[in-house]
Amino acid sequence: MLLIAITTFAGFVAGAAAGWWAVWLVTSPAAGFPESPVRCRRCQGLSRFWLPRLWSDLCMECGQARARWPLPVCLMSGAAFGCFAWLLTEIDCQAVTEVRPEGPMWSHRLPFHLLLLFLLLTAMLTDFLDYVIPDAITRTGTLLAVLLATASGDLQMIHIWVDWSDPLVSIYGPWLPQWMKDHQHLHGFLWSLSGVAAGAGITQLARSVAYWILGFPALGAGDVTLMAMIGGFMGWQPVLCVLGLAPLAGIAAGLPVFILTGRSFIAFGPCLSVAAVAVLCLWRSLWETLQLRLIFSHGPTVAGMVGGCLAVYACLLFALRIFRAAPPEKLRR
Repeated sequence: MLLIAITTFAGFVAGAAAGWWAVWLVTSPAAGFPESPVRCRRCQGLSRFWLPRLWSDLCMECGQARARWPLPVCLMSGAAFGCFAWLLTEIDCQAVTEVRPEGPMWSHRLPFHLLLLFLLLTAMLTDFLDYVIPDAITRTGTLLAVLLATASGDLQMIHIWVDWSDPLVSIYGPWLPQWMKDHQHLHGFLWSLSGVAAGAGITQLARSVAYWILGFPALGAGDVTLMAMIGGFMGWQPVLCVLGLAPLAGIAAGLPVFILTGRSFIAFGPCLSVAAVAVLCLWRSLWETLQLRLIFSHGPTVAGMVGGCLAVYACLLFALRIFRAAPPEKLRR
């Protein structure tokens, strides 16, 4: 119990520090990110301080206080990190039958996924402020994910392949390829790389389909690299779940924005990030309670599911194209 309390508190402190650092990354000219978030709304001058204060910075030109959001970001990120640490250590939110880590999750998987949370937080801030997800975040994160997964060989949420379709599965359990046990580091490299390929490949395919139907890609190139990074940390099965949950997060966020502001466009990167955090926290329930392990154990079923989702996506895009092409006068009738 004491260890869980210490881990949760350490997660909160790490999250608060990560939030403060993320604010610095997205607002400081020294970080090399887009400059528009750091400019004063009154005179377009730059901030006086490269490191953000907890409450507000000052404009170099007119002295007006601005950027009154570092402290809320720190508190929210600290709460998110602490909550995830508690879920991982106390609730065992990622403990599944097939994966048996050599050490406790807090000693290796927790730092690995807290790094992902920090990268997602930074990407969300840049996307909110400037509708841009810098490659410096996503490509660096993807490289770190693959390197750490390879070096450890024991960070996977689920193995690259698990077969529950064997008729004797009730006796012997799920079938796992022997090479994964004999070559642990190779397996770490391959499951991370498969997540990168699945996340980036399917997102890029969705962009291409939208461009073919609507004439514009609908998703940004930053969303492709963001999904590559998420896949590198989570693997191909969880990243497919993220892609499935992201539209729900988009609807939940887009409807209030549309009702309150009338704006029909929102940044999709934060929706992908929220979906990724949801999968991290709910993985055991998704895999075992909802029996997704049976779906991901059968290759043709997975291919059919992805193809079916893309077909529905294309139909919705065609409907959107027809709606956009209709004269406004006709829509008012």
